Amino acid sequence: MKTIGNHKQAIGDFDRAIAINPTYANAYNNRGIAYGGLGNYKQAIGDFDRAIAINPTRADAYNNRGAAYDKLGNHNQAIEDLKIASKLGDKDAQDFLRRHGIHW
Repeated sequence: MKTIGNHKQAIGDFDRAIAINPTYANAYNNRGIAYGGLGNYKQAIGDFDRAIAINPTRADAYNNRGAAYDKLGNHNQAIEDLKIASKLGDKDAQDFLRRHGIHW
């Protein structure tokens, strides 16, 4: 339960940061992580989408969105996002794809 409270509190904090600066990609990305921690993957994807729209070279947002798509069972989209993250230098995405024999 404590973890859920922390995620909810984090979401509130990121809401405030976004209200102050709606072009702060990091706040969207981190709020997406918090939504994912609550199992709200669709809302998380929306935040990762916003982070990517603000900064299309943000590798971690692609990696995070790929993980959320995977949780929703959309494995093809997950792989596509991990490929983009890998091309942008995300080591976690590269390691995952390498382990599964997927080239980017």
